[in-house]
Amino acid sequence: MLIEVGRTVRDPLVGALFDAWDEVDLVLAGVAPAEMIEPWGGGSAFAWTYGHVANSVDAWRNVRFQGLAPHPVIGDRDLRFGGSGRVDDWATIARGATEVREAARRYLQGVGEPDLDHVLPYDGSLVALRATGLSLRHAITVNLVHHHYHIGEIATKRTQLGHTVPHLSGPRQRLPDGTGGLT
Repeated sequence: MLIEVGRTVRDPLVGALFDAWDEVDLVLAGVAPAEMIEPWGGGSAFAWTYGHVANSVDAWRNVRFQGLAPHPVIGDRDLRFGGSGRVDDWATIARGATEVREAARRYLQGVGEPDLDHVLPYDGSLVALRATGLSLRHAITVNLVHHHYHIGEIATKRTQLGHTVPHLSGPRQRLPDGTGGLT
């Protein structure tokens, strides 16, 4: 069992996903709002990437496993793979991602090992999953890897821009509300 400040996380895989959310926040710490919406190196803007990783959490955790409606901002198809890489409003993306994470956190907080084997029918774009369905374990693992891929992308771009990139030291203590928090 992983212990957070004021909370218990029943499964290490869930705790690792929560830590990945904190690490995305950390790797973006200190980026000015105007820089967040600027596309860098012919690629996506930092704010778009932030919304993009939240989109996958929303689509799989919140919509598929919880049956919630897609988030009105983060659920936008443009934040999916193949999207434009552009956003106009960092504050709206940040608020939306926080709301998506909060909804996912409420669901995942009590998930234990047996819950990870829960499988839902899958009709999405990953053809291989249509035959087997989507397990919660697979969904969390893919989101975890996806977050770390983009953490590396963001750190690389920031280094190329001459930014000082915070050291990602792994699991760390959370704020009293259980989040890492992007400031």
